[in-house]
Amino acid sequence: MAFIASIAGSDSSGGAGIQADVSCIEALGHHALSVITAITAQDKHGVQHIKNSDETTVQAQLNAVFSSFDVGAVKSGMLPNAVNIQALARTLQDQSKPLSYVLDPVICASSGELLVQEESIQAMAQQLFPLATVVTPNISETECITGRTINTLEETISAAHEILSLGCQAVLITGGHAETDPGVDVFLDSRSKDTPAYIQDRFIADRSPRGTGCTYASAIACGLASQSTLYDAIQKAKRYITLAIANATPVESKVWFLNHQVAASEL
Repeated sequence: MAFIASIAGSDSSGGAGIQADVSCIEALGHHALSVITAITAQDKHGVQHIKNSDETTVQAQLNAVFSSFDVGAVKSGMLPNAVNIQALARTLQDQSKPLSYVLDPVICASSGELLVQEESIQAMAQQLFPLATVVTPNISETECITGRTINTLEETISAAHEILSLGCQAVLITGGHAETDPGVDVFLDSRSKDTPAYIQDRFIADRSPRGTGCTYASAIACGLASQSTLYDAIQKAKRYITLAIANATPVESKVWFLNHQVAASEL
């Protein structure tokens, strides 16, 4: 068992954010530590209200987590403003040893609501990307980060090169929101930057549960904490998220919640 630190927003519906991270981390046999960057009121259909945590509250949580526990890996999700980002960057830089860090650049909710201030995107790229083991944007997040419109696999690969140039060790662009090849994720590592790898599994088109990006990133962090290589951690996380979607629980028409317990049991 490892201690995995999740820095993200709270989702009152339990489908995404901190709640999805904790469900995934604990289903995979680890202990979840949490730093809540925002409190969101979400129902089955979307975000109704957001209240960001202030800098003092975020820093106090970070201090409590990183001073008391031997953190095995870090995953960040919703970082709504620059002060959250600065606090996390300071904390990671102050650690005595480099940590595996999975950065999921949460920008919009699945239902389309903007979750962060626009200044956060630039601050994240400048301050956190250079600290990240891997950055895991979906297609729409990739478009926000790069300013590009992405319609093809070739455009996804080009955007991956641009994100890699911002200083992260690797980038994984998840394809679930792509119009073409939605089951294909593009992985680019700084050590083999001219040769992207394609991470594939079964694409399940009849459901779109919330929290897939949060869960995918958390599962990668779990793999890294278990001493897997980054590529192997991503492959196992891809299988986990596919199983969680395949076994998702229907709440009502077009509303599904990931099934973490079954996904972990079937890995």
